[in-house]
Amino acid sequence: MKDDGVGVHAVRALSELPLPAGVAVIDAGTCPDVIFDTDFADRVIIIDAVHGDGPPGTLYRLAEEALLAPEDGFRSCHDVSLVHALREWRPAVRGQGVVVIGIEPKEVAWGLDLSPEVAACLPRVLELVKEEL
Repeated sequence: MKDDGVGVHAVRALSELPLPAGVAVIDAGTCPDVIFDTDFADRVIIIDAVHGDGPPGTLYRLAEEALLAPEDGFRSCHDVSLVHALREWRPAVRGQGVVVIGIEPKEVAWGLDLSPEVAACLPRVLELVKEEL
């Protein structure tokens, strides 16, 4: 779904980088079960398309407090949203240092390529992940 797949593109790029020992890169797709796959983690960094109020390619950093707040103004592009899953399983993520690096999509339609706006911000997304690590 074009820009909705920004996480997949980021995972592929991260897999090619030297990362610190103990870092696992997981492609969770649209499955909210990733919460159970991260029980072992001290820190969870999620990269996903996020609808906010910015133009395409805008980056958002959503920390645990914002994700678990009753109303935060953001929503995932998936039918079962990541934010909904985090709220539903609040005890499982509390204290893990969950951070979402969100990217404002331009196009959510059939296709494998990112829009130029979203593709252009991918290097900065990788920098943000390294900073979070």
